[in-house]
Amino acid sequence: MITTVNLISGGGSTNLAILEAQKPGGKLHGLVKTVAIISSNPMAGGIKKVIDAGFPQKNIYVIDSKRDNLGQQLLEIMDIYRPDYFHQLGWEPYTPDYVTERFQGLNQHLGPGGRFMYYERRIYAQLWFCKKIGEKRPIPVFCQYAHKDYDDGDVVYVHYEDYQEHETDEEISRRLLPIEHEVQIEGLYLLATGKAKPIPVPRVYETDEERTLMDQARIAAKERYPRLMKT
Repeated sequence: MITTVNLISGGGSTNLAILEAQKPGGKLHGLVKTVAIISSNPMAGGIKKVIDAGFPQKNIYVIDSKRDNLGQQLLEIMDIYRPDYFHQLGWEPYTPDYVTERFQGLNQHLGPGGRFMYYERRIYAQLWFCKKIGEKRPIPVFCQYAHKDYDDGDVVYVHYEDYQEHETDEEISRRLLPIEHEVQIEGLYLLATGKAKPIPVPRVYETDEERTLMDQARIAAKERYPRLMKT
């Protein structure tokens, strides 16, 4: 069995799905155990979800992500539990390098990576990019190792999902959410059973010219959703 400390910032729906998968009959039962949950937001809806689901409140922590010692706050908690992995599930803050050097981490992501690339921004960036190159490319949804560079760690498991031209950013994001849950659960399952075969992080772009376009797509996505907050 592997142990995890799950890191959340908002609604925590993936975190809850993972906890459910650890119960009898679930895919992770007897393979993975979440020993603690850390939230960077005292108002995160994910806190109430896990309490209502029966997760021990004494193993739920809230840290102050605005303080300079974020990494030290994380280490003080993780040193109590010594998890095999910490798992960033909608985790908003940047996890300092010295934390990832001390503990191995996992990260939940989909679509184009990079700083500020979360929620609908990831969908908007991909669609903007695909429109510019005149080609539809599937959206990668993946569980990856945490890395010192944003969303740059090798991938434990990836699923590719197509989209329809008529779908909005919000519609695609909502449709992909349960798939994100399944992907993180599958990634944990592969790790726990020794079947994981890490691969490089998937890139939507293929050439240097396309990489430049993707950089522009990220800027466009941030401008489209300037005040997007994780919930």
